[in-house]
Amino acid sequence: MAPLLLLAALPLRADEAFPRAQLIDPVVTLREPSQSYVLYLPSGYDAGRRWPVLYCFDPRGCGRVPAALFRAAAEKHGWILAASNNSRNGPWKDIYLAAWAVWDDTRARLRIDETRVYAAGFSGGARVACALARILEIRTAGVIACGGGLPEWLEPADMAAIPWFGTVGRHDFNFHEMKDLEKDLRRQGSHCRLEVFPGKHSWPPAQLAMEAVSWLDQLSTGGSVSISKK
Repeated sequence: MAPLLLLAALPLRADEAFPRAQLIDPVVTLREPSQSYVLYLPSGYDAGRRWPVLYCFDPRGCGRVPAALFRAAAEKHGWILAASNNSRNGPWKDIYLAAWAVWDDTRARLRIDETRVYAAGFSGGARVACALARILEIRTAGVIACGGGLPEWLEPADMAAIPWFGTVGRHDFNFHEMKDLEKDLRRQGSHCRLEVFPGKHSWPPAQLAMEAVSWLDQLSTGGSVSISKK
């Protein structure tokens, strides 16, 4: 695979075109210049229709990490990627502001299919991804939760209608939490799947990132998928 191309971008006007098939870092939000994100538009993107979008949250606010990880999957399935550079472990007020900034900016500048909004995160960012629907009062079509479960104020029942794809390293300190959450979700009949990979507390390998996006894409487009992998 060719090296990823990172473009340094000044704040763009809403009527300016973003390049396709490239990671753009940073995209500064129009309303709040202190907020930014990494953007990826698939090569076939055009404004003639609406597109699925995956919002990504890294616990250190490094949007380029999940953007690079999910780039190939986004290209294959025709998804937009938007990874916050500001959301990180910390007060939920700050997390809300970061999540809202990227949500608001992408809706203003891109053709988003609001019936196919997805969220992905690692560790504390996984908790943000699971809570995104509640935080922003929107509908999410699926979550990719990597090495982290739910925030303490969310219950498995709150995820009943949201497909959940979890990943966790076999030696991750959150391993048992993820296994227990998968059991709770499966018990209540939720669409869920948990994949364990060799390793510790980290984002998953690229192969699992591709599998997660493919699984959620199939669910949204009427494909047949497994409810849960034991």
